[in-house]
Amino acid sequence: MVPQTESGGPGSRPSANGPALAILTTAPRPGLVLQGLCPPLRAAEASALQTAWLKHIAQELPGVAVFLCGRPLDAMPMLRYFAGPGVELRDWPAATPEPKDAMIAVASELFEKGFGPVLVRTADAPEPAQEALLACAEAARHHVVLAKDQRGAAWLMGWPTAAHLGAPSPVKRGPWARTVQNDLDLRCLLHERSPRAGDLPSLPVRNLQAALHYYETVFGAELLFRSPDSASVRSAAFAVRLCQRGADFTPNGLWLPCDDPTALLVTFGDLVRLDPGDEPAEQIGGGIGLTLTDQDGNRITLGTAAIAR
Repeated sequence: MVPQTESGGPGSRPSANGPALAILTTAPRPGLVLQGLCPPLRAAEASALQTAWLKHIAQELPGVAVFLCGRPLDAMPMLRYFAGPGVELRDWPAATPEPKDAMIAVASELFEKGFGPVLVRTADAPEPAQEALLACAEAARHHVVLAKDQRGAAWLMGWPTAAHLGAPSPVKRGPWARTVQNDLDLRCLLHERSPRAGDLPSLPVRNLQAALHYYETVFGAELLFRSPDSASVRSAAFAVRLCQRGADFTPNGLWLPCDDPTALLVTFGDLVRLDPGDEPAEQIGGGIGLTLTDQDGNRITLGTAAIAR
């Protein structure tokens, strides 16, 4: 691993035998990060966007040692800029290109150094707030923490001890967060942060007519508006705009507020798809949430948010 960043200053090196948070990131070099956003963004614009997110993400966390683990090795001087006081710079673990494998490798190394509990997160989720991360760190003292993005992939994982790295239970469900890998993710993120009056959250679908039939049959949704390539529908739990993507379709997902997620299962009946691990459960920080999956693989997370996501 690279040495501790020089920008930390006296007394800034985190002490072991306490909680730690590691952030996995790729250096914001044009053509290297957020490639799924190009187009519509230019490579330099995508780099600037990731730079802004890293400034927000790579910050000191009260009572938690924070590590910024980056790649590639020749870009570590660039990443040193983000590792300010309270953040230690390290390299992405060798031979683990996939984020999930890297998460486990980084956690294992931090446990060996005496830290615990350990959280590891990705840098392609510009949210949630610091309050939610601190709640996850506290929960990880006693439980395995698993926080999923809109596709069901882990954007944050946490473990009480090294012995829990290969044991998935007991699991506490962490906050939902949107990761950004393509232009649709970015548009959804912007809409979620600053929704315009009257706009409904959007979901992509492979075939609009088939999706409308599914939402009517399974969710009891009524049609509000339809154009050739999109339609707005409303069910007892949510209202969304379905957008036909055709050959460009890939599943996505939404987080939507809901007063009583558990009661919805009775409302929707047996046709609704509820994958393992998506059942109604208490979220870290409070509130209840569940995730429904539609016929195209889109994941709709319905929850009562007690803290900012």
